[in-house]
Amino acid sequence: MIQKARRFREMDMEPVSLQDQAKKLAEENGELTLLKAMDCILVLAEDSELSEEFWEASQVFIEYMKERMGISPSQAVMLTLLIESGSGGSPASMADMGRYTGCRNVKIMQYQQELDGLLKLGLVRKTERNYRQEMNYVIPKGVFEALRKNEVYVKPAYECSNVVEFFQRFFDLTHLRFEEQMSTELLVEETQELLERNKKLPFVRELKRLEISIENRLVVMHLCRHLVLNGEDCVDIGRIDYLFDDKKTQYDFDRAMVEKKHLLIRMELVEQAFNGGFESDKEFRMTDEARKKLLKGVALTLNEQSRCDILEYKKIRKKELFFGKEVDDHMERLSQLLEEKEFQRICERLKKDGFRDGFTCLFYGAPGTGKTESVMQLARESGRDIMQVNIADVKSKWVGDSEKNIKGIFDHYRYVVENSRKTPILLFNEADAIIGNRKRGAERAVDKMENSIQNIILQEMENLKGIMIATTNLEENMDKAFERRFLYKVKFAKPDNEQRANIWHSMMPTLDKELVGQLASEYDFSGGQIENIARKYRVDCILYGKRAVNTKRLKKYCEEETLGNKVKRIGF
Repeated sequence: MIQKARRFREMDMEPVSLQDQAKKLAEENGELTLLKAMDCILVLAEDSELSEEFWEASQVFIEYMKERMGISPSQAVMLTLLIESGSGGSPASMADMGRYTGCRNVKIMQYQQELDGLLKLGLVRKTERNYRQEMNYVIPKGVFEALRKNEVYVKPAYECSNVVEFFQRFFDLTHLRFEEQMSTELLVEETQELLERNKKLPFVRELKRLEISIENRLVVMHLCRHLVLNGEDCVDIGRIDYLFDDKKTQYDFDRAMVEKKHLLIRMELVEQAFNGGFESDKEFRMTDEARKKLLKGVALTLNEQSRCDILEYKKIRKKELFFGKEVDDHMERLSQLLEEKEFQRICERLKKDGFRDGFTCLFYGAPGTGKTESVMQLARESGRDIMQVNIADVKSKWVGDSEKNIKGIFDHYRYVVENSRKTPILLFNEADAIIGNRKRGAERAVDKMENSIQNIILQEMENLKGIMIATTNLEENMDKAFERRFLYKVKFAKPDNEQRANIWHSMMPTLDKELVGQLASEYDFSGGQIENIARKYRVDCILYGKRAVNTKRLKKYCEEETLGNKVKRIGF
């Protein structure tokens, strides 16, 4: 009141009482609106120390807000002060309200319960602390818009007609927690109300059957929300632990999850995610069984980010391949099989007749004969993504949890199959290391591990629902058990003279026909070797120009291709 009195003295006027000011404001404003009532409260509240005189003088305006908005008199004043202190949508603190009203912080703190009530109504949100470590508050955009229209803000309804709408509402809550505009305590309260209002939804019914705390339900709901709304199978732990605002709780949660000691992991509701077939201690997902139980009947679509080990068919470039009649016949048959309508029809008929409906193929033969590229082209033509597992590269990482890791590859594949528009291809590239003869009487830990891995793969191939293709260069050492598991076995031989000529021409179309014929007949190369030479030729053309690369240099490339070994020449 000191500042107000000073202003009146400077104008040689006597201070006007708050009651007189209130009467004048009422006359000037006429019929009240919410914004007019707030403006009047602010005029009377400035430097008032929120005295009894203030409450008496402001009664008309406060009562108007109370009746219109269904809030208490104290909440009407706190809301008004926060809107003014946070002008322009910026955060405001209790100290800001104290400075405006001329109150000590201790007095403003007495209204904390009123602020908590505004939080529950959604009229106010908490945000991060400022540099003074004071808690800040913001007014949601929806509240501002309602006030401008002289309407009462209504918090979004909790009743949801379906599970997607349910998770959208839950996302609104968790986003407020992420922005630190809602405490974990309030998030728990809001979530409990959301669950109670939607107890008829199948997801809510199944969730309530789980004997877990509301905090653990938050985690389960959060992982399911990522699946349903975002198509994200794997969620980083940093995008989960923010649900808890206490740092120690976050630390304990992270540690229990990483060490696989958390209740949700022990109950087999949540598991560490697999990235490329290997467990990640940073990402987590719902287990297949938990997902099937909780989200039964919910259509899920994985997005690109959650399919990080998937090669999309759209990214595979078209490439012309040249084989003998036998391989061409096999490729034609497989191409027809993988055409979606035929694939679905055949699977249904096989199941009806009591046969397994999984398809396993083995492409074997010398290196560079087109095995892997054939898989790529089959995928591109049939519009199927490829889940690629290169055993030769990853086998060294299988120490420790080898069985679980290799099983995880098939578990993840099953999940992808169930949630993809078209069944993808599971490709074990260069699979020599895992389809070779098993070690009999194995005593070394490494040998036992390899046998265990092979046994798991054999079992998974028996139960496969999908398409699995393996490629290998060493078919002589294949274990007979694996040989029986492959429905289609295609041998890729080195190209003959005519096929080599076609490959040379397709890779290097600028070469004249005579030179192509000469190279094809003189050098017994595979398609992969010819491609290497074509690439080297192209690089030198770019570096030095086409004139610098003549027939002599091209033949030198051919001599170099065998790493110094004598080239096998046809007819010599």
